[in-house]
Amino acid sequence: MSDGVDDLFGEALGAEQTSIEQGRADGIRDGLVAGLAEGRELGVQKGYEIGQEVGFYAGCVRMWRALQAQDPALVPERQERGLAALEEQLRAFPLTDPQDEALWDALERLRGRFKTVASGLGCLQDYFPKETGPGELTF
Repeated sequence: MSDGVDDLFGEALGAEQTSIEQGRADGIRDGLVAGLAEGRELGVQKGYEIGQEVGFYAGCVRMWRALQAQDPALVPERQERGLAALEEQLRAFPLTDPQDEALWDALERLRGRFKTVASGLGCLQDYFPKETGPGELTF
């Protein structure tokens, strides 16, 4: 009788172990699918945000150049050099290679250059208003 009980427990343990292994395999498979979908969604979102920011900077440069064409005195020589450097950074920005590790460093340098140029042109507060209270902005 002891052999029958041992066989019964052996079968139960085997079934439990098989269920655990199957559950683990299913979890890994489902996790890979979900992780890929979530990663793709996050990548699209971050790519959009970066493209929007870089596009904003490029639009500002075009606007400043158009205003400068109407009134050359609008952009002093020092700001001209900064504006030219900003244009060069925009041209060199690695938009086509999202795997480029230097992208984040280039974005930080681009942000810094933009703030420097905007400040030199006297319009930094137009782009980065200070908050004074809930729902209240000052420029």
